[in-house]
Amino acid sequence: MDSEERTLGVKARRTRRADERGATTGLPDVPEAPATASECRREAEEYARQAMVSSARAHDRAALLLEEMATVHPEEAELHLQSAARHRRWADNDRKLAQQHAPHNGKPDAP
Repeated sequence: MDSEERTLGVKARRTRRADERGATTGLPDVPEAPATASECRREAEEYARQAMVSSARAHDRAALLLEEMATVHPEEAELHLQSAARHRRWADNDRKLAQQHAPHNGKPDAP
């Protein structure tokens, strides 16, 4: 996925949210009213949280695969288990970051 496709997805999501608020003009070529700074911040926080959760899941999957590889290849088991432990630590770190940077759910933005 290149950056243009990713940008189009973000634009589509923001437009859909504008539709839900009833802020659409009905014309495809007319840009929507800009989102407030707090809405943009919440979107960015949610995107970052989702990225961290996704990363944690990927590290968990990698750790499982490495643990399976350790059972299949006993001569390399120690190295596979060390790598699996690193992936588990990275997954834990990603989950902590996701928790730390979760949206504030209605709390006012800090100055």
